[in-house]
Amino acid sequence: MSPRHRRAGRELAESRDQIAAMLRDGATYLQIKDALHVSTSAIKAVRAAHHIPVPPRAIDELPPEQQRAAIETRYPHVAAMLRDGHPVAEIVAAGVASSSTVYKVRAVLQLPGERRARTIAETLARYVQPAGDGHARWTGPTSRADGTGQPQLWAHNRRHAPHRAAFRAHHGRAPIGPVTATCTYPGCLAGPHLADRAIRDADRLYNAIFGNDTP
Repeated sequence: MSPRHRRAGRELAESRDQIAAMLRDGATYLQIKDALHVSTSAIKAVRAAHHIPVPPRAIDELPPEQQRAAIETRYPHVAAMLRDGHPVAEIVAAGVASSSTVYKVRAVLQLPGERRARTIAETLARYVQPAGDGHARWTGPTSRADGTGQPQLWAHNRRHAPHRAAFRAHHGRAPIGPVTATCTYPGCLAGPHLADRAIRDADRLYNAIFGNDTP
């Protein structure tokens, strides 16, 4: 092997080591790409090769089955102790995880216990109600005591963006970019009335080709 090929091999190995280190530190794909100038496929390959679990924030964006698998991979000791019947306080005292993490694991895996954190789906079903003409409104807690503030969707013991959660529930995928309502109903949370950047771009392309009046 020539010196040039050996040098390229060393640089590739160093790059993979750097990617793995940043993944373990919880860096996002965008942060890694900006810092190391590597592709998304390269980052995914390193994650798979080193068996690095998906970080908690990204877990919330996964479909339910993948979410459960990711939780099992990231918090195996918490899941095992919950299945063995250990109470939350005992798991926290053992230093395995924080109480919010334990409740999240219990909710995602749907394990029984003395208290279970409400899931996103349960919270949406509880507080998003029909408002006529296909619209939906938020009836749960808000950022202001008088109910006029922004909706506060709490699930898995952490706060989520209601519009993004409602979009995921309807479309079965995480939104790309900001989520906006396509209707004029204030704060509408009806899934069919929510669009992300991909849907908006597709609508603009369709209208550019066929016009706005096409049935």
